Amino acid sequence: MLDTLQKARLVRFGLLGAAVLGVAVGALSSQLVTRAQEAEPQNFTVMAGGFGPNNIEVLAFAPQSLQVHRGDTVTWVNNGFHNIHFNNEPLPLVIVPEGEGEPIPQINPAIAFPSIESGATYQGGEANSGLPLPGVSPIFSLVMDLEPGTYSFLCDVHPGMAGVINVVASDVSIPSPQEVSMQAASELGATVGASIGATMELEAQTFTDESIYSGQINMGSANTGRATINQFFPFVTVIQAGESVTWNNLEGGVEPHLVGWPPVRGQDVSPIEVEGGPPILAVGPTLAPMTPDGASIAAGEAFNSGLIFPGQSYTLTFTEPGVYPFTCNIHPAMNGTVIVEAA
Repeated sequence: MLDTLQKARLVRFGLLGAAVLGVAVGALSSQLVTRAQEAEPQNFTVMAGGFGPNNIEVLAFAPQSLQVHRGDTVTWVNNGFHNIHFNNEPLPLVIVPEGEGEPIPQINPAIAFPSIESGATYQGGEANSGLPLPGVSPIFSLVMDLEPGTYSFLCDVHPGMAGVINVVASDVSIPSPQEVSMQAASELGATVGASIGATMELEAQTFTDESIYSGQINMGSANTGRATINQFFPFVTVIQAGESVTWNNLEGGVEPHLVGWPPVRGQDVSPIEVEGGPPILAVGPTLAPMTPDGASIAAGEAFNSGLIFPGQSYTLTFTEPGVYPFTCNIHPAMNGTVIVEAA
């Protein structure tokens, strides 16, 4: 999600492509077999998110449900800003702890930092991979030393993004790692395919005179399953000086956005060192609200809404004629323009 990770996202997107290619090679070699417990434990891959054309982002684990035997390894490939958290419910991403001095909005350390190391043995209970912060590998794995049963995990950043690991008895046949990778590719592909159709529908609905002159802009998509279309609909609106524009992150969306100008990237967090402990990841200029909801903006003035979550909106009044570009700092290809005409 956060902009400091855009380069890492490109690497992860490459990993996703490599995984899909590996699936094809596996299929051609006819090695896709279901099996009971083999002599050696197996390694299964789960994709954490994915990307498609039109700035589509899949916010799902693929496959969503996985069968393993005790002793097998599960490896998650992080294709975005996600964590892998074995927990009952998601934690809030941003917290404002009370204490001495001015409260500091910060990334929740219970999400940001790992409670278990990659490659460790998981024996149940709470366990968190931590976020893919700069310098952190997008690959996270655990050895499943678990009794037969169902074990759920989630991404705290994107509520609703969840997966299940079903540990079965050693004499129960389960899909092979190659079959699991094929299933993951199929699930991601189906989600992206449906979102491409949704993009065309949204463009047809919002790129009309009525929409463009309404002063209303939707941020991303809503009710498109576990995918988000990171675009503004419409991406151009025309108003008169003294009128307002409202950006809406609709109910049914699955991703936060923000609106601002000029772009502020690479400053998602401002670490504050703490003696004897992990740093406080204070919310940086990229994410921090700079301009209050309902404020007035004149030509050339900077603004930044801060994070706008699904179900929330943000309004600015434009006092002078001009052309006002805007962007979502956490989705760099998500841009738009407000054209303000003389009253």
